[in-house]
Amino acid sequence: METFLKYLKVEAIGGHIIRISLACLLLFGGFTKLTLIGALEYNLFWSIILAAIETFAAFGLIIHYKKPVIGIAAGVLAILSIFLRVVFSIGWVRDHILHSQSFLDAFGAILGVYNNGLFHIALLFGAGIYCLGNSYKAYIKERITKPWPH
Repeated sequence: METFLKYLKVEAIGGHIIRISLACLLLFGGFTKLTLIGALEYNLFWSIILAAIETFAAFGLIIHYKKPVIGIAAGVLAILSIFLRVVFSIGWVRDHILHSQSFLDAFGAILGVYNNGLFHIALLFGAGIYCLGNSYKAYIKERITKPWPH
């Protein structure tokens, strides 16, 4: 029984590491804050919006420990920001490398050349979905353990 409980503790520690790592990536590793705001060829308004989404998602993932509802919203924002990063990357490859008008050609080029980057993108989506599900689980647990009526 103790070995089983040890595995549960390791899983919980791994969940904390995933949540904090995703929050740090969104807060400090977001290329949108450095590249998009600094580059003049991009629209500043949308760059600031994307940076705000990443920042709110990062803080919300940490606030999850106090309020799981904010963690749910942050998980959705994290998945949205990762999706927007992928779309931006495909658009950047389309405009700067292929010089074409087709997103499908750019996506094919990313699949052919940057497949290691796609592995990291899949990990980010998985981490976002894990954080969203974990926050939802904590919210349901909080709702069940509250006294009735709510």
